Amino acid sequence: MPKFEANNLNGVMPAMITSFNKDESINKEGLRNIINHSINEKVNGLYVTGSTGETFLMSPEEKKKVIDIIVEEVNGRVPVIAHIGSIGTKITTDLAEYATKAGVDGLSALPPFYYNFTNEEIFNYYSDIAKSSDLPIIIYNIERANLMDIDTLKKLSAIENIKGVKYTAATHFNFEVIKKEIGNYFKIYNGMDQMAVSGLISGADGLIGSFYNLMPEIFVKIFENIKKGNIAEAKKLQTKANVIILYAVKKSGYSFIKMGLNWMGIDSGYVRKPFTSFVDKEIEKEIKKELKVLCSEYDLSGIKFLETL
Repeated sequence: MPKFEANNLNGVMPAMITSFNKDESINKEGLRNIINHSINEKVNGLYVTGSTGETFLMSPEEKKKVIDIIVEEVNGRVPVIAHIGSIGTKITTDLAEYATKAGVDGLSALPPFYYNFTNEEIFNYYSDIAKSSDLPIIIYNIERANLMDIDTLKKLSAIENIKGVKYTAATHFNFEVIKKEIGNYFKIYNGMDQMAVSGLISGADGLIGSFYNLMPEIFVKIFENIKKGNIAEAKKLQTKANVIILYAVKKSGYSFIKMGLNWMGIDSGYVRKPFTSFVDKEIEKEIKKELKVLCSEYDLSGIKFLETL
């Protein structure tokens, strides 16, 4: 039995990176370090084996291994939502069953992509996932996998244990529509890191994103300020975060996140190919130099990894 019910799956949840060794094997201790860093920074949960975790570069057996390590290390301190989606239903439901037995608190899945699946086929895919586990399921709705419209989400919400959607798009107006058409019980998780404030103001219950690995302290404060009605302060924090996000995505976002964590002594390892890890010391030196310039141009105080420069 999971420790956390669907109504507890709120707040700031890093879309957790996966730590790999240089030979691309799973870095177990690195994973444990990342988990404890996030929990120490007061995040509300962890979203694991998703796209930020390089899920599409891992085999099903590797994902199972990562899930086992995470569940063991978290040990019930925060909810764990495991992304189990893939193109094929059987691969997805097999991982859903495994993750459920492993002790995660919720599941999430991209819709099947690449092929031009019909709405009926997508509905059947989620229905089959729901039959394979009694855990709450979060739909992962993202433009890269053909963003689903409100009508499709509404039909999917009729499946008993589908409890919400991770919505990664800039159309936050739809958050209000989703709440109105489906109901306030249906959770919405904003998936655009650079639009966390906008998402929360528009009705999101939580935040799931990549840069919460690197700057959890900023996004926890954003969430807390929005809850208190301090929108102006939340916007200031978002502006700080966005300076880093916009810089990092030009450099290769996941590699940048891992590099920044490494600077803080958190062994986050390497990315898997074809992603490129920042191993060239001259490149790293240049990045630090450019970040120092950004720190002189903008108020980036309170971002902990920058204190290592």
